Amino acid sequence: MDEAPESASSAELVEDLFRKEYAHLVSALTRVLGLSNIPLVEDVVHDALVSAMQAWRFGLPQDPKAWILRVAHNRAIDIIRREQRRRSFLPELATATALTDTIEAALAPAAEGAGKLAMMFAVCDPGLSRETHVTLILRWLCGLSPKEIGQAFLVDTQTIDRRLHRGRGRLRELGRLPDVDDLPDIDTRRGSVLRALYLLFNEGYHGSNPRNPVRPFLCNDALDLTELLLQAKATAHPDVHALAALFCFNAARLSTRMDERGVFVPLEDQDRRRWDRARIERGLIHLADAATGDHMSRWHLEAGIAFEHVIAPSVRETDWDRIVGFYEALAERSRSPIVALNRALAVAERDGVDEGRRELTALAEEPKLSRYPFYWAALADLERRAGRHAAARESYEQAIALSRSTAERAAFERRIESLEIS
Repeated sequence: MDEAPESASSAELVEDLFRKEYAHLVSALTRVLGLSNIPLVEDVVHDALVSAMQAWRFGLPQDPKAWILRVAHNRAIDIIRREQRRRSFLPELATATALTDTIEAALAPAAEGAGKLAMMFAVCDPGLSRETHVTLILRWLCGLSPKEIGQAFLVDTQTIDRRLHRGRGRLRELGRLPDVDDLPDIDTRRGSVLRALYLLFNEGYHGSNPRNPVRPFLCNDALDLTELLLQAKATAHPDVHALAALFCFNAARLSTRMDERGVFVPLEDQDRRRWDRARIERGLIHLADAATGDHMSRWHLEAGIAFEHVIAPSVRETDWDRIVGFYEALAERSRSPIVALNRALAVAERDGVDEGRRELTALAEEPKLSRYPFYWAALADLERRAGRHAAARESYEQAIALSRSTAERAAFERRIESLEIS
């Protein structure tokens, strides 16, 4: 009777460890087996997890990570020997000694960073869509299942499977995992990698998963992978530092974004004393390193906005003039309704509620914003602050109707309740 809880605990430990080690195993074995054999790589990694879950039911090994690596190592050798007649493998896998040495070198901790880096730049091939880039990163570099990825982006598992299929097909054409130092289109790929990591962070920071819209581990994965780019000369760039700074500043606020009931907390109500000062300091270092040269990317501008928020003692004491300027610079780069929405809110803080409301109302015909719950919540907030409670209630109700999660809905309902109190 006592074995069930222990077995469940072991399974949870294995699953957590597997998620953390998934990227290492996939990238390492892909370097050995080649991009054309990614399905085979996935089979090896899956077998390692299944073996661990079965073997650990009655007790955990002293070093679970080493155990999984050893299982993956042995399984890879078995599969290569079995498939050598039917598949094309690297020449250095021809002898038993070379095979063992090559796999051990690929799985070694020292090779982990290079393997993940090569994998990131491979999956962010310009011939694939941004959605596919993010899907492949979530699958192979974060260890999420197709079902989990589908839940994150509110699409069915079949859609995710199709993206994975397209990704495998494109990568099969590329052959070996690329050496980032030799990529002729490194700048284009770096742009694709940064966009994918930005979407990954946003999914963790405030995603579309209806049950779990805030998932810090995705934010941490996005930051870790971004900082990994800075470890290689070919992929280090001021834009990468700027994106890392943005992630640090926003991640510093993660612990205060939801209350104990799982309801989103507005910026003005967050306890700034609980913000992670170490991450803010880490972001400041990245921001300083991003300031080399005269290049100014969207990541620099967004990091500048996030910086102003985290250094301000309160919403009232925030430098809204600088924030409005950053949003205006962002708007010049691309016509984004979300940027226009955020600029209008900053204008409301700088120039007054009526001016912000005028700009927000002018955006009502934007198709993306008309279906965006935070547009209606923002408009409702300004109506409430102007004393127009009936109009505020109507907009809050529209936000509730469009809300994507219980946390969002509860936050909007709480604001309606505040109308009745005030």
